[in-house]
Formats: sequence, C-alpha cells, structure tokens
Amino acid sequence: MQYTGYTFRATNQAEGVDLEVVYDLLAASLGELGFDSFEVEGDSLKAYIPTELIDESSIATALEEQPWQGIRFDYEMEIIPEVNWNEEWEKHYFQPIVLGDNLCMIRAPFHAPDPSIRTEVIIQPKMAFGTGNHETTSLIIAYLLEHDIEGLRVLDMGCGTGILGILALKQGARSLTAIDIDEWAYQNVLENANLNAVHIDEALQGDATSLEGRGPYDLVLANITRNILLQDLPAYAEVMASGARVILSGFYEEDAPLLIERGRTLGLSFVSQTSRNRWTLLELCKG
Repeated sequence: MQYTGYTFRATNQAEGVDLEVVYDLLAASLGELGFDSFEVEGDSLKAYIPTELIDESSIATALEEQPWQGIRFDYEMEIIPEVNWNEEWEKHYFQPIVLGDNLCMIRAPFHAPDPSIRTEVIIQPKMAFGTGNHETTSLIIAYLLEHDIEGLRVLDMGCGTGILGILALKQGARSLTAIDIDEWAYQNVLENANLNAVHIDEALQGDATSLEGRGPYDLVLANITRNILLQDLPAYAEVMASGARVILSGFYEEDAPLLIERGRTLGLSFVSQTSRNRWTLLELCKG
C-alpha cells in the first residue's frame, strides 16, 4: 500500500500552550480522516496516511477546527517509498512490551518468545495504532489483566490491530466481535488472530451502525476519540447485556465528565476511572 507522510508544525504558538497536548489532539482528529501512524519529532508531528484516502479539504478543516487561539499549522507532504515495514518497525520502533509484572508481553513475530511470561500477544506491526505503546491501549490491557474475562462475550470497537480483543480471548473470553472502519484493520486483525491461534467470531469493516441486530455483549472495549465515543455510546448501550461493562478510553481526564453524563442518560452507571499521563479509562455498567 502506498503511503503519504505529512509533517505538521504549530506556528504562532500561544503562550502557555503545551505542544504535546496540541499534537495529541491533532493526531486524534487526523485519525478520523484515515491517518494511522503518528510520531512527534522535535517541534513537529509526523503523520502517515494511505495515499488513496487523502482528502485535502478535510485535512484543512481539521486544522482550522483545532481549539486553540493563536496557533496556526503549516505542513509539508511527501510520498513514502515502498519499504519493508516489518524491517522498519524492527529497526526503529516496535520493541517487546512487558505489562503487569510479567503477566503479559506484546511482541512481533520477529521477536523471540519469553517462556517466563504468562500470556503473550503477537502483533504483526504495520503503519498503524495498536502495538500497546500508547497509554490508552496499555490502560485497557491492564484492565483486562486485572479482571475476570472468562466466558464473556466481547465487542472490540475500533479494534485496530485487534490487540485488545485477542488478549480478551487469551484471558478466556467466550467470543469476540471486532469492528473497525479501516480496511487495513479488518485485514490485520485476521492476520493477528491467526498468529495468536485464536478464533474471532466476527471481524467487520464498518462503524457503530454495524452493531444493528448483534449482541448481546458482556464486555465492550472502545479505544476511540472522545467525539466518536459520545456519538456511538447509544449504539454500544443497545447491544450490552444487563450487567455488562463498557470500557472507554482514547481521551483526556477533562473529557471524562462528558462521557460519564452521556452514559448516565443511557442507563450506564459509573464504576471506575483510571488515568495515566492525563489519558483516561472509564468503566461503566449497564443496569
């Protein structure tokens, strides 16, 4: 697949603005447009998108709608040469991640296994989100390792690589439905399920409208941006069994009250909240 790389730079920066936060929120907006890999390098944000998905007007709108006064974004773009992404990830990016005091290791097929680790999840890395490095992913991984998943019917929305749903299956989940809007994710989640010798009952390319007629689920995992969660939470609630939990992440601490209130109007009660470097996980319960 041909990729195009964008380098975004925030100019005319307002005093007191945290550039890291600026780029985190910009990446979240760009992710909704098809960008699937991000890297902060110095004072710039590098973002990558399949060339066929580029919509310049949508990118311009996303830059204009960022919520800071006094900040303007300049950017450059370049076509990325076709490369061996496994080799690039092995050299520069993806190193094995051990979580939960040796309870779980996330690794690629080119990494050696570690017999001392109780559970390993093998992810074929591509140019995309979902290798366990980001706080939002690791927060949900920690939740899955700390709770009893045995026998649960699991829905993984915005599944990306499938890392969360695959771990749930390895933790004893009865079934898994994995849904992502990107074709890349649909292909990659099937590939990763095969690498981990687990069976995904349903892997779908689509959005929350794909949930119609499905369920009920005992556990919903949704690591997506705040606005998508606010929009799609009614669809999640509709397919949740009584007593089911929904685990939300992909947003900052200050966004949690909005999501808690949105859940309350849908019959979802607050259970717990966990934060790491301002990124936040919410656990809500139906009924």
